[in-house]
Amino acid sequence: MLVDVKLGAMEGVPPGVRYRVQDVMRLVPADGTPLEGVAAERLDRLLDEGEPWLGADPELAGVGMWMLEDRHSVELRKRGCVWLTMFPSSETAKRVAAVAVDPATPAPVREQAIWTLGYRQLRAMHPSTKWSTEAIQIADEALVKIAHAATTDGKIGSDQLPQALRHVHDAGAAAVFARSPGLWGDALESFATPPLARVLLVSLEDIAPQHRVRALRLIAATIGEETVPMLLACAGQASIDEKLEMLLLAIACGGEAHLGRLEDAIRGMKFVDLLRQRARWHLANRGVIPTVRGLRVARVTATMTAEERAAKAPQAADDLAALTKFARHTEAYLYAMWGWLVRLARDPVRARELVTAHPEAQRLVRDLYLEDLARRGRVKQLAAAAQALSGADFGALQLAIWGRPLAALELAATSRHHTPELVAARALACYRAGRADLTERILVEDLPPPEIAGDELGAFPGPHENWMIEHAPAARPAITALAGGRDMLVKLARTAPHDAEADTPSIEAIAAVVRRLGRGLKGSTVYLAGEFKRMNKDAVAAAVVKAGARLVGGPFPGTDYYVHGDWCLVQTIAQLERQGTRRLRSGELEGL
Repeated sequence: MLVDVKLGAMEGVPPGVRYRVQDVMRLVPADGTPLEGVAAERLDRLLDEGEPWLGADPELAGVGMWMLEDRHSVELRKRGCVWLTMFPSSETAKRVAAVAVDPATPAPVREQAIWTLGYRQLRAMHPSTKWSTEAIQIADEALVKIAHAATTDGKIGSDQLPQALRHVHDAGAAAVFARSPGLWGDALESFATPPLARVLLVSLEDIAPQHRVRALRLIAATIGEETVPMLLACAGQASIDEKLEMLLLAIACGGEAHLGRLEDAIRGMKFVDLLRQRARWHLANRGVIPTVRGLRVARVTATMTAEERAAKAPQAADDLAALTKFARHTEAYLYAMWGWLVRLARDPVRARELVTAHPEAQRLVRDLYLEDLARRGRVKQLAAAAQALSGADFGALQLAIWGRPLAALELAATSRHHTPELVAARALACYRAGRADLTERILVEDLPPPEIAGDELGAFPGPHENWMIEHAPAARPAITALAGGRDMLVKLARTAPHDAEADTPSIEAIAAVVRRLGRGLKGSTVYLAGEFKRMNKDAVAAAVVKAGARLVGGPFPGTDYYVHGDWCLVQTIAQLERQGTRRLRSGELEGL
């Protein structure tokens, strides 16, 4: 491990994440050489998969600070900025701001630093993540300083700066935008001061067409009815899409008196019913510009307490959903913002509404969407979606919970990963299908592998799982249920809805579980894992063939069994067991 990085006890994160931090810090180069290969891959996976947990331990900010040091490669310094996004303290804001405003900073690092300063969204980060007032002030000052220089130059030299500024609610930023509205069209979205809104209103022609609808909505949301006369005056010369938006915003801010102008504009047009429906929505929600109101929450979820997020996320998700009843969002990123709000709201019904409006969002809200399908008894649709979204294990568990055990087992058979969710699905489904004997055997003989937390894999539940059960039991209910045994597992069960689709008629899936638990070697595949020094590898291989099995040359998916050599990398064993490959035990093969 690198001696100049203090990791501490990392008690705030699960043991599996601790192990991965330690593993990565053994691999990343400390001498300025490029970050590449295994080290880069593992660091990127840690940033992605560890995001929900790393921010729980403030001391881990030191890892990002270390990565950001000048002596390191550009690649590692960029990751340092990404890492510090999870630790938005005043100290980290000062460090990242110094990097962002330094003209000597390499452009890729500077770009990432700018994005980190503006990133006020929680998304998948730990719920305890929260920007302090001081950190926000430091970040805003740096971003405004960079934006001021760009305005003076008449050119934005950063792709990330306008996007970062969409998160900033600051009078200084508004003043910069007001100096050159056409230059900053891409930054205009959710926040503006009344003076800026008035400047934008009289400068609409200076704003590029692709930004005008966003700007119009921001203006209307900021100064309300004051916008109406100018909107009506500009509508006559605007393109058809902008004209309709102006007239609808006039109705939103000014009320029913402006319906006639909309009717005059749409007379003779086809498919006008949806425009009329949107107008009625605005009349019922006078003064509300829903996309702007929703984005004002979505952009700053990491500045709120957990309680504030829980209260505001559902309404903000509904705000981003509101206008999609009448037309699709023209900018796809709005669906992603909506999806993250749905995840914060933890609402399967809102997930269904998002997927209905934008099917491509299924992956973002996968678990909530599959849960909704199971709750409503949509067995076939769930099975298809689960396989398409690489979620057969979670989908199978939902089917088992909501009273379709045979369909659950059938879906579980397609999963390529032996996860706690998959094992819980099989065990619960067997119980609900009248095979409690198989449930007992699964809970004894076919548990999932634990997360790697040390140099030995051990048995489930391991240190990681026990930590999760104690500190975050709701994060992975399957882990808690499996560790609690049959009675705890059965508590997950719910009654199927009265209109649910029928269960799968075949019991072949149960027979497949019986075969798996039977552990027969004949016709199976076996991998010899690791180094064989004391054990006679040739003798073991001969015994495998004698038993009617076939040797494979690597830890490939679909392999039935493995023989653990005298020594083997824990990562290899974990890979095998996560694929559902089982270890041959003493007595199951001649010579073991």
